[in-house]
Amino acid sequence: MGKHEIIQLNVRSRFARDRAAGLARETGMTITQVVEEALRAYQPPTQMRADDGLVRKGRLMVWPGDGRPLTVEDADAAIAAVRLDRS
Repeated sequence: MGKHEIIQLNVRSRFARDRAAGLARETGMTITQVVEEALRAYQPPTQMRADDGLVRKGRLMVWPGDGRPLTVEDADAAIAAVRLDRS
């Protein structure tokens, strides 16, 4: 007889636990089947690009970074440049 691998997923959200159990009762599926089906169906939101090159990050539209950290000096220089353009 082969040894069975025990795999567990702990969910600490009362809402998620109750919702999965309710869907399992309604559909006749097991809670595991409900969770697996939900995960198969889930598609994470894609990064949206605006015409001017902005990228959506959550609720904000931002310029995409180049991978380097932003320093205070860089931020100050960018602010100064915008202020000069407006005057």
